Amino acid sequence: MMVYILDTNIFRKLLDHFPKKGVYFKQVWQAFENGIQKGIYQSVDECYNELSARYDDKNDNMQWLKANKKMFLAPTNEESQIIRVLFQKPKMRESIHTKNIINNRPSADPYIAAKAKALSGIVVTEEKHKPHSAQLPNICEELGIQCITYDDFMEIVSNEEVD
Repeated sequence: MMVYILDTNIFRKLLDHFPKKGVYFKQVWQAFENGIQKGIYQSVDECYNELSARYDDKNDNMQWLKANKKMFLAPTNEESQIIRVLFQKPKMRESIHTKNIINNRPSADPYIAAKAKALSGIVVTEEKHKPHSAQLPNICEELGIQCITYDDFMEIVSNEEVD
């Protein structure tokens, strides 16, 4: 079973812009939620923290996130070791921005990449590879992890059979 690890920007795009009404859209949401239940679609607790800062507690999107909180996983020991090795490279440490450290804000990218590496999964992000950068696609490249875009992911989800 292939596992997809979703970045925060994928949730924002889905929750803020993908319709929840209409037969087709409901089927896609059902396929997505089925995949969450099966463990095919996962994310990390740092993404949940980033999203929690974005939405009010009463917001429908926050309610959806709370209902699906089990998909946002804490790092395992193996993933922590992957991050430790990754951060031995100064360029990769730049993925944790100083402003996030100062403001005690979450920074999910290294956790997403480590989870994908540990699970032999695929990262789903809208971030683009930039030369000499510590963007998520660059971290994935460093770790030998495949990255796909939102559109690639939605093609996969929309082709899933709904139970």
